[in-house]
Amino acid sequence: MKVVSGIFLVSLLSFVVACYISPQIALKSAYSLVKLEFPGLPEFSNQSLQALSREEKRDYVLVDVRTPEERNVSIIAGAIDHEYFERNMASYQNKKIIVYCTIGYRSGFYAAELRQKGLDAYNLSEGILGWTHVDGLLINPQGQATGEVHVYSRPWDLAVKNAVAVF
Repeated sequence: MKVVSGIFLVSLLSFVVACYISPQIALKSAYSLVKLEFPGLPEFSNQSLQALSREEKRDYVLVDVRTPEERNVSIIAGAIDHEYFERNMASYQNKKIIVYCTIGYRSGFYAAELRQKGLDAYNLSEGILGWTHVDGLLINPQGQATGEVHVYSRPWDLAVKNAVAVF
């Protein structure tokens, strides 16, 4: 039993050190746990989102399900909030809907709900935090580029080191 406890403690300590050194490792680990909640839910990677051409983007709508407080710090450029989306849902019936939040948990629930309604919805893997890891453009409410990102709370400060975490 002591050996198992020792192995567990060494593993836990190694994980904590790796997360401190690399937010990307921590983010990927946390998102892998989030994905367990949504088996079979299609996801869209931040790399794929960033690679979309201007023409391809016309076929997609990016929906932010975070709180107004979080969105007042920054959003992914081109995103709309879920309240606006809900009011205008009919105009997005033929689009691919990419839903995001901080890491993918809240957006996973919303994307699943939209799929149950027959919409072509995807969860953005690793959320807005993952977007910071691919150096994606964030904008503030004035439409200006910003390095600030709301990370929900201190334990979720998994953005890249050059991003300014707000919580």
